[in-house]
Amino acid sequence: MKQIRWFKPFFFLLVLFASFHLFYDVIYENHLGEGTDSDVLYPYLFAKDVWNGKVSGWNLPPSTTLFPDGMICILLYPLTGSVYSFHLVYGFFVFLLPFIFAKSLGLSNSLSTLTSLGFLILAGLDPNQLGQFYFPSFHGMTFILAAWALVEIERWNDENKEFPKQIRFLFLMTMIWISEYWFFVNLAPFLFLYGLVRLRWKIIIPIGSTLLGFFIAKLITKGFRTFGIGTIGTESFELIPKLKILLTLFFQNPIQSFDGILISSTKNPFINVWWERYLVFGFLFFIFSIFHISKKNIGKDFLFFLSPFFTMVFLYGFQIEPNIRYLYILPFGTLYFLFRSIELFSWFRKIIPVLLLVGLFVFYLSIHSDLITKIKTGESRRTNRLTCLEAFNPHIVGAATYWPIKYIYAFSNQKWTLVPFTKDGTYYPWVANTSWDGESKNLNFSSFVWGVTDSKENLETWKGVELVKECEGWYFFQRNPDQ
Repeated sequence: MKQIRWFKPFFFLLVLFASFHLFYDVIYENHLGEGTDSDVLYPYLFAKDVWNGKVSGWNLPPSTTLFPDGMICILLYPLTGSVYSFHLVYGFFVFLLPFIFAKSLGLSNSLSTLTSLGFLILAGLDPNQLGQFYFPSFHGMTFILAAWALVEIERWNDENKEFPKQIRFLFLMTMIWISEYWFFVNLAPFLFLYGLVRLRWKIIIPIGSTLLGFFIAKLITKGFRTFGIGTIGTESFELIPKLKILLTLFFQNPIQSFDGILISSTKNPFINVWWERYLVFGFLFFIFSIFHISKKNIGKDFLFFLSPFFTMVFLYGFQIEPNIRYLYILPFGTLYFLFRSIELFSWFRKIIPVLLLVGLFVFYLSIHSDLITKIKTGESRRTNRLTCLEAFNPHIVGAATYWPIKYIYAFSNQKWTLVPFTKDGTYYPWVANTSWDGESKNLNFSSFVWGVTDSKENLETWKGVELVKECEGWYFFQRNPDQ
């Protein structure tokens, strides 16, 4: 019966995703058609190399996102036949996450479903920003990690003889340390405070598991390096020194610290708008809650409401520029508190979700042709780039800046070798496999007779090259043999 209860919302979410799939297609084409977001393609190409037995040489990003993103991608690769189908299936998994997280926070099935649908629509309307959520390695999976941790905390006192909770939690924390540092910036403070309130002194065990998981993760990442897979350890970020500076500044000059956090939070206009929406719907919910008889989950909701504030403190302290991919909690929280407010009024609970769903579908139909146009524009730009590429000989090794390389490797049917360089002509295999470059990685930039860059300014910096073709934001160049 439990499996059936979960299957019904899963099936309904699948129907909704299929019905509103053009929003996802707009997101996909914005990043891989209109733009050439090569970071999106790291998990796809990593999974491809895993199946081809060529993982040695990979340099992984600081947050490796191997769990669960990488594992899902490795499983998906042989089951999907194209870059699009691969990301479409992955996108559906991510589509489920707002539902799962909202459900773990206590929202009803119907309103949790609308949270997932609402997030997809918002992302489809602003694909360049919120659309990042639906791609692997862009930190969307923090939602399911948080939901898992939340369930473990809530069931900590339950008797469970099947599998020790301490082992499950240790495994979860180890995987998070290996894969998703942003979890500790985004949602760990909320989970810590909630665990402290719920478990009291027993919180020592989850904290101990978290610390032990950190050291196990360090050992595992060292193991990766023995297999030729490069990782970036936490020591590279100088987190402890930065944290000490942050605490010192807070104690010595709290007003200056507060002003710095406020400026950092509002500097980005897009994030500032989402802060305004989040605060409006959050405060409205708590005002409605005052006059509501039932105070169920109100403490949890308040602690959750504080999450993005903690995130901004950490981002400011670690000197990281705020980006919506670190603050998905703002659009999610806006939807969550909106629907929590609706849930407080019993006469709204059944009729509002139906009316909203009908209204959203009518809205979808009204912009259907605009969505199709955006999708076709992205498809056309990708086709044009690859057509321009075919003017060059794939058997001759070329040079390229960061963005075009993984894009070409993913979408072109021919086998190319493009060696990555910075605008200064320095070899730069960032989030890439050095084995792709072979012996060519030892050559100087001036040795390559042709290449491609996404910045025309680079051509002015590089001596002895001339532009031969400009194509959809890409600039193909050849080296003048006389220089």
